[in-house]
Amino acid sequence: MIMNSIFKNARVAVCIALFALLGTQVHARDLLADYQKALQFDPQYQTALADLTIAQRGAKQAKSVFYPQATLNTERLDTDAATRTSLGVSQPLLDWERYLAYGQAAPKEMLGEISLQLKQQDLANKLIKAAIDLVLANESLRLNETKIRSVEQQAQRAARMLQLGQGTVTDVRDIQVKQSQARGQQLAFESQLQVAAKQYAAITGETPRLHDFVLPPVQGSYDILPLATYTDIALRANPSVVAGRLNVDLAQTEVQKIKASFLPTLQGRYSHSWIGDRTSSQSYVGLSLSVPLQVGTVYNMQSAEANVVKTQEALRETESSIRLNADKLRGLVINGVQALKIQREAIEAAEFSVEANTKSYQGGVRTAVDVLNAIQTVFQVKSEYVTLATTQAQNILALLLLGAMAPLDSVEVTQQYLFGTP
Repeated sequence: MIMNSIFKNARVAVCIALFALLGTQVHARDLLADYQKALQFDPQYQTALADLTIAQRGAKQAKSVFYPQATLNTERLDTDAATRTSLGVSQPLLDWERYLAYGQAAPKEMLGEISLQLKQQDLANKLIKAAIDLVLANESLRLNETKIRSVEQQAQRAARMLQLGQGTVTDVRDIQVKQSQARGQQLAFESQLQVAAKQYAAITGETPRLHDFVLPPVQGSYDILPLATYTDIALRANPSVVAGRLNVDLAQTEVQKIKASFLPTLQGRYSHSWIGDRTSSQSYVGLSLSVPLQVGTVYNMQSAEANVVKTQEALRETESSIRLNADKLRGLVINGVQALKIQREAIEAAEFSVEANTKSYQGGVRTAVDVLNAIQTVFQVKSEYVTLATTQAQNILALLLLGAMAPLDSVEVTQQYLFGTP
């Protein structure tokens, strides 16, 4: 009999574990799939794709500065008996300004790609923020439902004790007030959940299943690297830093281009002109040397030099911000781990407090208000735990993106932490 009981209990435990595992797999939110949907749906990202196409076309245009140029002119003067036609072809041979413009093509195209990466990061932040809003609304609704049931149990208990002469009308009325407040909060949480669902749908283009956005009892783990690792990677590969350096290089090249505009240029030229049926024609093949002198170019150079200083200071500010944010976010993640551990202990203590206050109330030592306050404390500490867990997920995502991790991979790591699923 004992062995049968043990095996029966073991089977029950295994079934419960399997059901829990299957439930987690079925109801796990696939944020990776939603992120890919958002990439196809989000209008701001589609605009960034168009900007990338523009940058790529601009780069190709910059690379064409050494292509030959051809002109065809026709005219007929009052004194002419036939139409004058001329064909000219010029090929740049030595032109330092054109060479520098050619060198700007690749950085400009790279800036377009970096702009797209920044939009991907923004979209990842938007998606996780919308998912967290759904989690907060969903968890608040669920916790408040639990609180309502607990208060209703206290109401039934208070009514029985009043009938037995062991309770008071005040206890019953106090509990009724708490019931009304909890029901009112339920309506507010339901409204928040609907708004959060619409915000999520506005990003992905699809209405999410609300029951997917429920936290597991314990969140996943995250390995925290040394601060120097985050800082070094961010200063080397973060899109904002890379864009800042490219802007400095382009600004410095612009100064060189303006200086180069004072240098002589050499072109190979071919021209052919004729009148009427080409009975009278002329051809020329030779070299053309020009030395441009424009006073206004001096002022352009001064503006370009000031722009170099501007981009250098902007880069310095970006790098300083990267260092500060790396230190700040890493500290927040480390503190979040400890805060969540403490909050789980607070939840256990609050649940024990409800049980103790309920028994003391039945024994006449505590009042109904004490029990209600204990129930409210449980609701509060669990709500704070949800807030801490979701804030930790946001900080992890921000730290990953700061360290130049690909947005898709960052969303995957954040999902593993938040919902405990790949």
